[in-house]
Formats: sequence, structure tokens, C-alpha cells
Amino acid sequence: MPSPCWSNTYLLILNADPGKLRLRCAHLRHQATVLEPNHQSGFRSFVTNSPKSSVVRDSGAEISLSSPPPEPRHLWARLTERLSSWRADWREIIDTPRRQTGFCPFRGSDALQNEAVFEAFAIALISANTRWDSIARIRSDLHEPFQNFSPTRYAALTDSAIREIVLPWFRERRAASARLDKRLLSLKRTAAVLGGSDGYRSARHFLDAAYAAAAGSPERLAMLIGGSPGWKLPGFGIPLAAEALRLLGFDLCKPDRHVLRAMGSWRLVHFARWDRKGEFTAPQARPSELLDVMLGVRRLAEANGLGVSHANSVIWLAGAASGPHVTNLGFERMAALAKTQGR
Repeated sequence: MPSPCWSNTYLLILNADPGKLRLRCAHLRHQATVLEPNHQSGFRSFVTNSPKSSVVRDSGAEISLSSPPPEPRHLWARLTERLSSWRADWREIIDTPRRQTGFCPFRGSDALQNEAVFEAFAIALISANTRWDSIARIRSDLHEPFQNFSPTRYAALTDSAIREIVLPWFRERRAASARLDKRLLSLKRTAAVLGGSDGYRSARHFLDAAYAAAAGSPERLAMLIGGSPGWKLPGFGIPLAAEALRLLGFDLCKPDRHVLRAMGSWRLVHFARWDRKGEFTAPQARPSELLDVMLGVRRLAEANGLGVSHANSVIWLAGAASGPHVTNLGFERMAALAKTQGR
């Protein structure tokens, strides 16, 4: 029988009916010890973060072991209330349209140019492990290191030029993240693909082919570009691929660590690997779980009449250090209050 791994963990049994077992969390940290009916020994305990158990670790929160996830509108109301308590004008920080559902940059008469596509992928790649405000501060000057966003010209740079000219450009502006040198070199190989030297006529031709292979799904397009053999662009995982597509105008979620924390804490997605040792520890998501998160945010957005990219930005802001920096426990509390509101 596993024992609790953290101190100060207590459970008060309010209703011991095995069919409707309810618990009140008096004081729980990080991971919950749950009591489950056992016909031989009365009750047994185990440690869980399963979405089927849904025990909320917050003072005074009452919740059923098998309760469904919170109603999307109530959950969104709690999320926006939390942001408003942090800063009344938080909506002005969000730079994505409130409603963008159904938008696809491939529709319409304006063709995507190679430079526009390469710009989106370049900005997405350098944003990895970097505060977004650091990128926003230099964004208007990024045409300098990226050769006016010409994929063919960037692909033609030597590795030495990237290390000795491009990388120092970022360091001088205090915008160089760890491993940026490796990312800039990977971007050179991505530029070759987008520039038409890897069997595709252009960046648009590559994206058209990938979009068709994804059956018109932005989420599956991110999965292909971020992790599928034959489609994966060098240096890009699924979250960075999703970010590049968002920058191109696709309406989808970037499943970054704060969005993973929120979706897991709300029990909208179950993660097989999540040690929850820290207040801000994110799940170690598998590719299938990243897809679940992207589709889960889409469902949440659509239930509230919002664009997916907008909903993604709101959730991200709530968890980010530049926002209210909501802990995992704080996200769980939102779900508990949303369920209470729905009763």
C-alpha cells in the first residue's frame, strides 16, 4: 500500500457511502492521497493524479472521485476572473483576435510568400525557452540576422557565419537563449527546405503538401511538421511547429508548458508522466498527449465562442511569469470552483 509522499496531507471523509464517496481536502500539497473502498479492509489509500479520480487539492474544496470535468463556460469564467484580479486591463495584453474560428491562411487570394513563411518559422524557433517580451523587443529588427527573411540566403550562410555573426547579434541584444547556436544551425536546414532545395518548389508548396497530408487539420499539421518522418522540419518539435503556424495565421493552440499545466490541472487531459514535485512543474507530454491538449483547447474555445489561438493566449498568460503565474494548485482551484458553480 503506497504511503503519502508529502507531509501535511490530510483527508476528511464526509460521506463513506462506497457508491458516492466524497472527500474534503483539509490541506493537500502537490499530490493527493485518496481513500478508495476496499471490501476486504474497508479502505485503501493510493497516490493519484488520474483524471478519473479528480481530487482537488485545495483548502475547503469538495469533489467526487469520479466527477466529470468542469463545464467549459464556468471554467472560463473562473479563469478570466483570476486574470481580472491580477490586472484589470489584461485583455489589452492579448494580441490574438477574440474570435478567429475557421480561419486558414491558405484561403483567399493572397499567396504566402517564402519570406513570410520563413519569418514565422524563424521567430518561432528563437522563441524556445525565451521570454516572449525579449523577442517582441527585437522583432522589428530580426530581418537583419535572418537575411531579410530570405530562406535561400539564410540557407547559404556558412556555419561559421552563423556562429560568428548571427549568434553574437542576439547576444549583444540580450536575446540569446540556451542552445540558440544549435537552433540557428538547425534553422539553416529548415531554410533549405522552405527555400525549395529539398524537392519542394517553395515554402508554400511544402505547406500545401503537408496541409493536405494533415487532412486540413491545423493540429495534425503541427504534428507532422514537429515530429513526423518525411515532414519534420529540423529543430522543430510539436509546440514550436504550432507556434510557427499560429504566427502564419492558423487558428490553433501551442501546447507549451503553461497550457499543459492548466489542461492537466483542470483534468481535461490526462498525462501519464507528471511528477508534480513543484508548484509549476509541467507534465512530460507524449506526442499523443500534445495532440489531446491542442484539441482540448479547441473544444474549450469553441464552447465559449472564442478563437483557439485567443484561448491559448489567455491560458498561457495565466500561467506565465509575465502574468499572474498561476500554480498547478491555482489551476485546480479554478476547476473546483467551476464545478461548484455548476451545481
